[in-house]
Amino acid sequence: MLTLRRSCHGFVLALLAATLVLAACAPATLGDRSAPHRLDRDGPVAIRPGDQAYLQLDVPRDVFGVREADLAPRWQPWTPNVARAVATQRFTIRDVIAPDGWELSLDRVVAYLRAGRSEAELEVTLRLQVPADARLGGQRVRALLVDVSGRSSSFEIVTQVGQ
Repeated sequence: MLTLRRSCHGFVLALLAATLVLAACAPATLGDRSAPHRLDRDGPVAIRPGDQAYLQLDVPRDVFGVREADLAPRWQPWTPNVARAVATQRFTIRDVIAPDGWELSLDRVVAYLRAGRSEAELEVTLRLQVPADARLGGQRVRALLVDVSGRSSSFEIVTQVGQ
């Protein structure tokens, strides 16, 4: 009986360990910080009242003209031909047009500079918070991404609020 108990205990521990490993390997939910909803390819943002979603906006290099010298001490090798730098401090979100109670904030901006290019592409991550009493159905949020020099680029977020 004692041997059976020990082997069952070992089995339970092994099962628990396997469950934790599988949970850690599971893909992130679209709209999480680790897997933001890509505004250019994932369609409308599906969100429930009271939830939040992380959204990614890709900005071409010619929109803001972020150059290597602009982020000189921050560049880190990313791949053999690309350097990466956090550029959040250079940007703000302004002129947000959204339903009452909705909040849009800038989470982070990462610049990617490819070898042989003088200007960086930007990956902008936004956080959208929807109030618990949000009206169901389609909603739109519009805003401006503005850099430290005053240049701006408008964007729109299409959402589908549902249960």
